[in-house]
Formats: sequence, structure tokens, C-alpha cells
Amino acid sequence: MVSRQHWFQTTLPLAGILILAMMSWALGAEAQDEAATSRGDRAAQSPAYAAATAHDPHFGEAHLWPEDVKKTDYYKQEWPKARVLTWANPGTSAKDGWEAKYWLEDGKPAAKPFDENCDLVFPDHAGNSYWVSITRGRKYQPASYRHLTVGRAACIVGHFSAGGNVWIKAGAGVQYLDSMVGDKNTFVRNDNDDIRLVDHFFINKAPTSSVEMIGKFSSDDNWRITSGILIVGPNSEIRAGNRTDPTIMDKGTLVLLSGSLFQRRSNCDWGNDLVVNGKLIAGLPDRPLTSDAKLGLGWKSKGQFMGTSGGGRLPGPNDYGMVVAPGGSIEVHTADPAKARLAIFCSKDDNDWGQIEIISRNTPLHGDPLIAKLKTLPRVTDMVIHGQVTWSGIRFDDIRKAGIHVKSLPDFSGKTGPTFGNQNQGKPEELFTIIPEPKSAQ
Repeated sequence: MVSRQHWFQTTLPLAGILILAMMSWALGAEAQDEAATSRGDRAAQSPAYAAATAHDPHFGEAHLWPEDVKKTDYYKQEWPKARVLTWANPGTSAKDGWEAKYWLEDGKPAAKPFDENCDLVFPDHAGNSYWVSITRGRKYQPASYRHLTVGRAACIVGHFSAGGNVWIKAGAGVQYLDSMVGDKNTFVRNDNDDIRLVDHFFINKAPTSSVEMIGKFSSDDNWRITSGILIVGPNSEIRAGNRTDPTIMDKGTLVLLSGSLFQRRSNCDWGNDLVVNGKLIAGLPDRPLTSDAKLGLGWKSKGQFMGTSGGGRLPGPNDYGMVVAPGGSIEVHTADPAKARLAIFCSKDDNDWGQIEIISRNTPLHGDPLIAKLKTLPRVTDMVIHGQVTWSGIRFDDIRKAGIHVKSLPDFSGKTGPTFGNQNQGKPEELFTIIPEPKSAQ
């Protein structure tokens, strides 16, 4: 069996080579289409990139940050001065990285370990990749530091939370960043092609505090916004795992900005792909959409092949792409509702067939025969909307006939209602169905 240390020593250098190749490609492509070049690639070319950190982001450097950075919550956040600890020996791994002996403070050996008011910096390293655990591995613990900068070749492991900014530089990595906490407006920035953070990823911030995700992120399980605001930054992506429903709780808000994407890594045949008890917002009043924000939902068998009724990671008739609870809401802020929309569609990413096969073994139909039937399903999605919706600025595509369950129909004239793509299973009016009133209310 390959050890974790061997994996980091062999795989991360390859990741660094791939990143350098991407940067080389970006240099050639920039003259043709600068907009198509990733922020991480452009930023790494800036002379200021190496000096910029999570606690000193160099917001004034145009190549490091987007043009509208001054409008972001994290730019406006003020931070008091704090201790800054730097990893003394880049390239040296440690399973007890919380010990003071590994750190420098003001260029001298640190006299005491870091605490929740310290900023941590792992400098860029040109040699072999290395891994460091900065916590003892307990899930969802309070943040044990403030800001975290992870430089090239470093990989931070062990379950840990963050109350400040996190910057994962090109060629760096993290494993098991599992929650964002605190009452400050922060960012998590990943300058690599993708980074898989953890299994479950929780937002446990104060209700009016935000964290903006910049770059591409994924997880093995769900994302849950228990409290606070999760912002998917411009042209950034979140791909949640497919074991448990991604959920916006009643004190939570999910914001999708221009060019962003939120969906599962692969299709999930059981449960719901997004549950909205709080707020789902596309664009913001001072950062309206200038291009589509994308919400990808899955397709469901509804248990028709396995004969199951749902629950316990088994499919059933009450599985949907999205459920907006009575207290939930959807709103859109756009510069042009004809061109910049909340695009809701079927992701069409294939099922995790292996996981389905394992879960289905105790049912009459499982294995290859079940998978063959699942592959015949049309790639269309559906949803139930009990809460409030601002229809203008929403675009639906890949929708099942009668697949949008609502309390009242939107305007179909195109003036204040949603718009529609050409991959739906029917005309706009045929995509909606009215939710029956409860018997007690009739």
C-alpha cells in the first residue's frame, strides 16, 4: 500500500509540473483571449505573487486580483496586527506541526506555538513536496490560527477550520480543510486546477459574515451552509460530493457570481442535489451578474428500477434536483437579464456507478443490469419550489416535463418571468405543475 508521505512526494511534484505547463499555455493564449486565462496562472507570473500572502494579499496589484476587488467583502475587512509564524524548514514534513519548534517568528525561532490570533505562512519551496499536520485531526474544531498561506510544494493535512483568509498557492495543496468559522469576511483562494478539500465542508460563520471561494474546489461529501454567506467568486467552481444533500440552512446564504458554477462532482441517484432553507442568490446589488452563474442539478430514477421508496441513500419518488423550502428563497441581481442569468440545468455528469452498485446490493436489481437501466434515463432534472422566487433573470434548461413544482405560475411573456433553453422536455408552460394545497387549507 502506498504511504501518504510517498504519495505526497511523488504526486505533488507532478502537479507542479502540470501547473507549469498550464502557465506556459496561458502565456501563449493571453494575447488571443486574456479572459480565458485563469487568474491563478496570470497571478503566478506577477513579480508580487511570491510576496503576497493571506494576511498581506497585495490587493493593489492588478495582476493578482480582479478589477472589482474593492467591492468584495474580504477587501473591506479590517484585521488587527497579529503574530506571523513562518515554517522554518520548507521541504520538511511534520505530523505535529503545531509545535513551536518548527516555526520562525520575526526571523527567530518561535518562543511559543501559534494560536487563533496568529497568521501562518508556508513559503514557496523549489524542492520535493512535503506534508504538515497543523491539528490533531479532530473534525470541525475551532480555528487554531487566523490566516493561512500555503506555498508551492507544501500540503497541509489533518482536519482543520479557518477563521481568516486561506491562500493555496500554485503547486500547493490542502487536505481536510473542513469548515469556515468566525465573524469576519474572508476568502479561500486556490490557484491550482482543482483541490478536494474534505468529505463534508461546513460554513459555520456569523449569519452576516461571508467567505468567498476563489478558484476550483471539490469534496467527497456535501457542502452545508449552516450559518453565514458562502460566495462562489467570479469564474470559480464548487463541485460537492454525492453522498449527502448539499444544504443551505435557514441562517445560510449561497451566492453565485458571474461565471461561477455550483454542482455535484457526479450525478447522485438518491436524495436532493440542493436543499434551500435559506437564501440562494445570483449576483449581488453591487456585483450584479455580467455573465451566467451556473447551477447544475442531477437526474433521478425515482426508485423505478430498484423498487425503493427513498431514504438510506436509496432512490425514491421524492428525490429532486432542488428543493426550496417554504422559508427559502431565490433572487437574481443582473446587469442584463437577457445575457447574464442564473442558469439552472442538468449537469449530465455521469453517475458514480461504483457507489450505486454497492448501495444496491441488497435490492433485487443491482450490479451491471441496474447500471444499464440507469444509463437509459434522460438527462433532465426537476425541482420543488415552496419559497419565494424572483423569476426574472433565471434560465431553465434540461427540465423534465411537469418537473418544476410551484405554488403559482410565473409570467411566460418574457417580461418578468424566466427564460428557457432548447433542451427542455416541453414548452415553457408544460414544464410547470402546481403544488396541491394541503387538505387542511382547502
